[in-house]
Amino acid sequence: MIAGEIKRYLRDDGLLKVSRSLKENYYRVYKKREELEYSMGREPMITELSKALEMPVEDLVMTMEAAAEVESLQKSVYQGENSEISLSDKLAHKENPQEKLLNRILLEELLAHLDKRERQLICMRYFQDMTQMEVAAELGISQVQVSRLEKRILNRLKELI
Repeated sequence: MIAGEIKRYLRDDGLLKVSRSLKENYYRVYKKREELEYSMGREPMITELSKALEMPVEDLVMTMEAAAEVESLQKSVYQGENSEISLSDKLAHKENPQEKLLNRILLEELLAHLDKRERQLICMRYFQDMTQMEVAAELGISQVQVSRLEKRILNRLKELI
């Protein structure tokens, strides 16, 4: 009993939880792929593997992706003389100038629909990164009032979009 639990823990305790049926499917795929590769003298195509396993291509791809190794976002993908680029740096969203300008115009149009106090509250919360308590102290109201005002303002802005 204890040995079985230890084996189950070692088998199932990965970074990502993958269902047992998916793991069993992967084992079948792995064995069949090796078998076909040996008999064909080359790596089988997805369609050939799918046909041999009598498994839809979508399920086969999902099974293979589920078994893929997890990579850290901090993994180095390039190392120069004095610099290193991680996977997260490579994947970072780069906003283009046109998109940035359009967002700025939309934001200014939306803020124009607010009165001075509402605009001030939104600016303090989202541009000056002030907490609700800090905004409350600045405006001379309670934190609860700031929360309610902010919620009402954001709902109104959503409707305008």
